[in-house]
Amino acid sequence: MSEHTQLADIQDKEHLIARYNAYPPKWVTPTIQLSVWHPEDREHIFRYMNMPEIHPFLSGPPFPYTLEDSDFWVTTGFERTSKNGTPLDLCIRDMTKGGLLIGSVHVGDQSDENLDGDDVGYWLAPEYHGQGIMTKALKLMLYESAVKEFGKRKFNAHAFVDNWASRRTLEKVGFVHQPDREASVVKNSQTLKMWVFRMYLSEEDVAKQEAVAEVVPLHSLSLEQ
Repeated sequence: MSEHTQLADIQDKEHLIARYNAYPPKWVTPTIQLSVWHPEDREHIFRYMNMPEIHPFLSGPPFPYTLEDSDFWVTTGFERTSKNGTPLDLCIRDMTKGGLLIGSVHVGDQSDENLDGDDVGYWLAPEYHGQGIMTKALKLMLYESAVKEFGKRKFNAHAFVDNWASRRTLEKVGFVHQPDREASVVKNSQTLKMWVFRMYLSEEDVAKQEAVAEVVPLHSLSLEQ
């Protein structure tokens, strides 16, 4: 393992912990929170990225996913920020289990003129599927960061063809499938087709979202913060 990715490095750990403590969390539900990466996440992301319920549906991470991959992703988390220092990549945590990492969500800060890449990325532990968590987390990240801070109004996204769960998540957030557009990605030496989705927001759409009340954590959990 290289010196640059080793979480045993005290300076790396201290940097990550300080950033974790400094960044105010975002509550997705009364028990689910978004926050930045922490050194203790390495073992959990390593396990999740090798799960057959997760890795086949992600286009980016290598497979098999090693602890070195996990260390690199966690230690470079503070680099995945906007030009103003806002984190673009947040962890989804179950606060009833001490802040256990159960997923992550990413948004892009590219210009509205650039709609070729992915403006969103996400994954969630299988045992938390079907609860609406990812839809809420993705919508929160999009509006709080990409829309409010970056001023984005146009978004591009992809999902593997036949990944209906991901498609439903995107559509619930407001993305619309673009049947006239095609995309593909090479994964495990195979070229796989992807659906293309777009979302265009009007100022009225933004105003409606801003009127939504902020989620309040359970009283017992708020006392622990």
